[in-house]
Amino acid sequence: MENINWKKQHCGVIQGEYADVLELMPDLAELLKSFPENPNDFIWDVKVHMLMPNQYPCIPNWHRDMIPRDSELKEDESKIDESKPMYLWLSNAPLTIFKDEYGEEYEVEAGKWHRFTQRDWHCGQPAKEFTWHGLIRACHKDLGINSKTVNNPFENKSVLRRHCQVYLDAGNFKW
Repeated sequence: MENINWKKQHCGVIQGEYADVLELMPDLAELLKSFPENPNDFIWDVKVHMLMPNQYPCIPNWHRDMIPRDSELKEDESKIDESKPMYLWLSNAPLTIFKDEYGEEYEVEAGKWHRFTQRDWHCGQPAKEFTWHGLIRACHKDLGINSKTVNNPFENKSVLRRHCQVYLDAGNFKW
């Protein structure tokens, strides 16, 4: 997948259908052929970052994705469905750290699809060098996620990602 020139891509796709990714980011078509399940069963997020040292492309704290919540927005463990996966694909470092069922930490491999569920704890790592970084997350639609009803705080009416945030360690940041 080294043939993807991440610096020539736009910011990515936010909560789009598989067809949206193919239309808006045709350079990813060959990579997406390697996806291990039916790609039409998933909602897609693609983020392209231009990172500087000490910037995180994703949440740096330990967290889980797409956790069901009750009416008061508290996590509802009883509604977690481990049979419906999510997948993560990273172009290069910085890589995401996951915890296995025993709490042991491991780093995902770049250029490979990593299957995980709503129960899996993970966190980002900071970039160590100036780099372009591609991050793809696919979430199974049966987790209650779809491109029309998903939480969209920026009121983006299009699946074309308009901006892509980075996260900083406030204690280590200088302008």
